[in-house]
Amino acid sequence: MLFLGFTLASCGYRFAGSYSSLPMDIRNVYVDSVENDTSEPSIQTNLRSYLINQLNMDSRIKVTNKDAADGYLYVKIINYDIEQSSYAKSGFASSYRCIITVSVSFKSKKQDKYIIKDNILTSYKDYNANDQLSAIEIARNRTSDEVLRDLANKIKDDMFVNF
Repeated sequence: MLFLGFTLASCGYRFAGSYSSLPMDIRNVYVDSVENDTSEPSIQTNLRSYLINQLNMDSRIKVTNKDAADGYLYVKIINYDIEQSSYAKSGFASSYRCIITVSVSFKSKKQDKYIIKDNILTSYKDYNANDQLSAIEIARNRTSDEVLRDLANKIKDDMFVNF
């Protein structure tokens, strides 16, 4: 049993939720307004809200105002696309894929340098289409929301693991 503990420690293994890749001096984070380089309105507001909610659920950091922050999180939505993903026998699309891509940067206030710079993250979800245009639009909006929530989670994970 002791050997297993040493083996896991030497491999860099950490229990989920107990490890942060952020420098020790970064505990207060400011989430800047999300930029939206797409023509899809309002998704930046929703993404920022979901991101703040995700970060607030993590005990390792606190989301705060810009003056009290140890680091700044910058997110830019660089792509929003709806693609046909499958077709019915009739030749019309039977499902669509909502794809959203963001660029993520994180800057340390104390070091005045980027810890994460222009890291690209993408999320997507498929949704079924039917013949009613309003149902397609409702499904599209709900799916976009789900993709934004997934991206918020990926951004949080990126802050704690992937750099």
